[in-house]
Parts: sequence; C-alpha cells; structure tokens
Amino acid sequence: MIINDRLLLNDLFRDLNPKDWPIDIADLPAGSALVGGSIRDGLLNKLRHKPDLDFVIQTNAIKFSENLSKKINATFIKLDEKRDIARLVVNGWTLDFARQAGENLKDDLLRRDFRINAIALRLEERPKIYDPTGGMDDLKRKKIVAISEKNLIDDPLRILRGFRLMCELNFDLEKKTKKFLKNNIDKLSNVAPERIKMEIFKIVNSKWSSSAWQTYLELQLLKNWKEDKLPYHELKRKEILLGEPMHGSFLAKLIFLLSDDGLSYLTFSKNEIKRCKNLRFWVHKITNLGLDNLSEDERFQLHIDLEEDLPSLILFLKEKYMNVWLKRWKDASDPLFHPSSPLNGYLLQKVLKIPPGPFLGELMRHLSKEKAYGRFFTNEQALEVARKWTLENSPFL
Repeated sequence: MIINDRLLLNDLFRDLNPKDWPIDIADLPAGSALVGGSIRDGLLNKLRHKPDLDFVIQTNAIKFSENLSKKINATFIKLDEKRDIARLVVNGWTLDFARQAGENLKDDLLRRDFRINAIALRLEERPKIYDPTGGMDDLKRKKIVAISEKNLIDDPLRILRGFRLMCELNFDLEKKTKKFLKNNIDKLSNVAPERIKMEIFKIVNSKWSSSAWQTYLELQLLKNWKEDKLPYHELKRKEILLGEPMHGSFLAKLIFLLSDDGLSYLTFSKNEIKRCKNLRFWVHKITNLGLDNLSEDERFQLHIDLEEDLPSLILFLKEKYMNVWLKRWKDASDPLFHPSSPLNGYLLQKVLKIPPGPFLGELMRHLSKEKAYGRFFTNEQALEVARKWTLENSPFL
C-alpha cells in the first residue's frame, strides 16, 4: 500500500532531516528506499539525533558502499557478502546498504521480520511511504506482528528481537506472533553468540512494562542460558513501580536473564562476568541470610565488591532500605558505601617501614574498614590505628 498523505510525508521528512545526513539523496542509485528502524521511529516521533539509516538499493551494495566510502571519507565494513550488505560509519552516523531481495521492493519488505519494520520510504522525485504489510496500522495499535513464521526461522535472532522491540517500544506481541516465538525458541541456539549478546544489551537497557515481564516469564526466551534462583519478583515490582529504568537496573536484569555460564557462552567480557558474579553472590546471600544478619566484615566486603554496581543490588532489597541506600551511595564521601583508605600506601611504607606487597594491602583494607565504621576521624588517629595493627599482625617481628 502506497501512502500519499503529504502532511505525514512532510512530518517524516522533517524529522529524518536528510540535509543533515552525511550523504546526499542524489548520491543514491535510482530506485533506492530507506527502510527499517528509522522509518518506524520517525512515524512514532522517537527518532534519535543521528538515527541508523538502512537503505535498500537495486545495484551491488558492497561495491556501491565501498565507492561511496571514499567520496565521503567513511569507514567501510563488509557485513554479509552472501546477501550483499555493507556498512558505512562516519561522524557518528551508521549507514547500511543492502541489495534489494527479490524482484521488487515489495518482495524485499515481505521477507522482513515484523510488519512495523517493513515500511519503506521510496526516495523518488516525489517520495512515497510504502507499506505492503500493514505496519502503520500496527504502529497505531501498538502491536508487534510477524510477517510470517518462516521469516523468523530464516534468521532465528528475530525471535529475540521481537521481545526487544516489545521492551523498547512498550508494544504488545500479537497472539499468533507470540506463538511463533514460543514454538521456535530452541532455534536461538543456532545463532552466533555475539549477535545474541547485542540484542540482550538492548533488552536490558530498555524499560520493561508489566506486560514485558509477563511475556518474558511466559516465553522463557533465554532458557538455555538462564539463572533460575533469583528473587525476580522484587526486581519486577520495582522496575514497574519506578516507571523508567533505574540506574543499574541493566545489570540486575542481566543476572536475571543469564547464568554465569550463559554469560560466558554468549561472549560477555571477563569484567562483565565478574560484575555479574559479584552481584549474583550478594543477592543470593542477602536473600538466604537477610541483610540485617550480615556480619560487619561481610557488609564491608559487600561495599567493596559492589561499589560501582550497588544500584543493581538495591533493586533486589526490601523497599525500606531502597531510598536510604541509594542516598548514601550517591554521597561520594560516605566511607562505607565508597570504601577507601585514609592513608596512601606510599606514606604507610615510609612511616611504618613496610615493604610493598600483600601485607600492605591488608593494612590498607583494615584502615578502610575502620574508617567506614567511624572508628577514627583524623589522619593522626588513622596512623595510630595503622601502627597498632602493624605491631599485632606484622610477619616481620
């Protein structure tokens, strides 16, 4: 279906603002079309300042992109030689070019994942919106509808993308589409781990409505890599209550979605896995033992392990702790929530004649803990505490 609503076209063109693009429309081959997320987000009035631009062209996309990259001084990336897809990156813009699949633009759009992503802007002398599947109606109804089950199976990552779009747009999955996703979850195992990871990053950094939580629990999209023993009800309730992603909620959702083995399989970095392991350990410990039953040493270690990621832990705590902990964490001078030694290692080595090494590290940890619990208030007092601890614990005596 061709949409000839001039007012709608003018609004879309104004929001897309081609004058700011790093390329001129005249640089594109005849018959080119802009498709995908930028059209969807433009129609929803959700365009970013520099949206990703996806073009369908009727000529060799890789060769065209490589030539264009030289003209505009962009980085050229060959994405998929078999399907003839390339990417240009320039000045914060990402432009993808793909050769049209099928005999015409309609054939190409009918091979896409969801109807809201199968809307095109034909870049002709008089541009037109082309919507052969009814995606614009879905935008109005806030529904995510698959074009076909076969299209999802052709690239199983689309199964996960459907849920990601639900989270990002706060849309609902159409009943039949939800069934398509549920029936084909196991096919996600055939997708490259790196591609799954990129979708998960987008999922955990988006807001989850009550409907999104319920849908995830129903579908269990990442069941092959999931953590089963977390108190997700607290996380779910607070995410919905806050109405927007809280700082740190991405890590809380990440340990809910994936086990440590899952994180490793999906190629998350060592640092990301370490952060998740620390958070998971303390969530389990507090759930089983109770926050008030942690020892002084345990409470101090908690703040060392989670100084950066404490907001993620807060989402799992009882509500009576939430505001107090968040306020203290935001106070960079709070000695318990941001542990630090009052005396640096160089000074301690010089004054107490201590060589660098594990013993010095233990002393600095002791000073950090004593400071955290308010057992001294001046550097002179800290030095006395250091002398006493050194005499009692020194292996050199």
